Amino acid sequence: MSDEDPVTKPPSAPLKIWAMSQTPDRSAHLLDAAPICPECDYDLTGAPGNRCPWCGWRIDLDELAAAAASRRSGMRWGIAAAALLVGISSFVILSAQLSHGTRLTWHDALAALAVLIAVVGHLYLAGLAVRGSGKWPMRAHEAAAILRFVGWLSIASGVVASTSVFSAAPTSPTVPDVAVNAAIEFMVTGFFLSLPGTMLLILRLVSFRHSGEKYLSRFAGLRSRGGARRTGAPFVVEVEGPYAADQLSQTRTGEARPTAPDIEDVIARTWEAKMTLAARTDRTLYNGRLARLVRWEAPPTGLHLWLSDTCYRDFLGTNLFNAAAVARSNPRSLADALGTSCIVITPDGYIVLGLRSGRVAFHAGFLHTFGGMLEEADRRVGGYDVFGGARREVVEELGVDDTEIARIVMTGMVRDRAIRQPELLFDLNTSLTRPELAARFHPGLSDGEHTAIEFLSDNPEAVVRSLVRTSQIAPVAQAGLLLHGKHNWGADWYEQTCRLLYGEVPSTPPHA
Repeated sequence: MSDEDPVTKPPSAPLKIWAMSQTPDRSAHLLDAAPICPECDYDLTGAPGNRCPWCGWRIDLDELAAAAASRRSGMRWGIAAAALLVGISSFVILSAQLSHGTRLTWHDALAALAVLIAVVGHLYLAGLAVRGSGKWPMRAHEAAAILRFVGWLSIASGVVASTSVFSAAPTSPTVPDVAVNAAIEFMVTGFFLSLPGTMLLILRLVSFRHSGEKYLSRFAGLRSRGGARRTGAPFVVEVEGPYAADQLSQTRTGEARPTAPDIEDVIARTWEAKMTLAARTDRTLYNGRLARLVRWEAPPTGLHLWLSDTCYRDFLGTNLFNAAAVARSNPRSLADALGTSCIVITPDGYIVLGLRSGRVAFHAGFLHTFGGMLEEADRRVGGYDVFGGARREVVEELGVDDTEIARIVMTGMVRDRAIRQPELLFDLNTSLTRPELAARFHPGLSDGEHTAIEFLSDNPEAVVRSLVRTSQIAPVAQAGLLLHGKHNWGADWYEQTCRLLYGEVPSTPPHA
């Protein structure tokens, strides 16, 4: 069961939204790179209309395709040419220096090695650029780390080799009888010997997608122009992962939700009102049994949950519509139905979000992750199948098969500040590409919970841009994107992005 009001039939007139997630076949070649608006540089991935959401430019798929192909090809061949030029030139200079036949000191050998290391790195980068036609800039992977190591090793070797000037005669070998300060000569020699390695680091910097913190400053101005959210995060981080399935444990407990007559009266009146509304709109509410989070602990070895039972009626009457009032009376009187939410990631480098329909109980019209609550279908002999429940929701809402889920890991647990529901967040990798998911999805899935799916490039700049410019992203989805970024692009990116968006880093309680 999802977090919507359950219904017996699909919507008769689902909302129709043109989006970059549903581009025609003639733009299929755009899927290899994020489409960028030529007027304002906005990432048009998943744009919910036929105009740029930022500047209003009318989207022309042919123009986008031509611009993307030109930009990708020009940068790629430019980097390849520069790397080849520097590498070959350095090798020629090195060969000329070694061709004199004089005996090499260990300083000379180290200097030659420094240049040779950089030459190999440049040739390797040139090869990567020639082969990197699928995506440009190339995705950060082990090659980026290798090139960074090679560049710094070359620079360090060149600097050490330059120390030979301190043991040489303090006269210039090219200007007779002119004294030269050894420190100055060391700096000049070190500069030239480290230049190939420095050039390698510079070329590497523009060839790969990076951790993202350097992108944040360019969005600071847009934050105020686009409607600042710097009033605190709309969610609270309870636990940070990552956790694999074998690191999650649970205890079934019969501990009941503490309550009071006034709280039960609020629940009853809310349920009655929603039942009346459902009958009027030809919907059917179902009071299904759900898992309730009683408490949790996060020892170094994993995450342990204590779970009991609750129901949709109690969840609707407490968390969903009366969270603040019930919490003021007794926070433990909240139903606290445990939810699951998945950031879905495709193998061709996209994050998938769903656009929620008007049929859901809350956050209608917002971009959201795929998920719901742990329900009767997820109950097992030893408790609830938490990871299985998350997989089930993605299968139901996105139309994938369970065999098409490649990997799933829990990134943390958060609470939406408004409804205070505990939500387990997951990164879920599917084997389906963006075009395959777009072809598979239709609004009738999961009783019309989502009207469309939208795609976001899985890189730090695109995620920051979307969070800054798009106010209609549900709090749990914001948390999912941020924790996904923290585990993939680093704590610095996460903290700086949170401060940019909210003016703070969402707090993590020290214990349950």
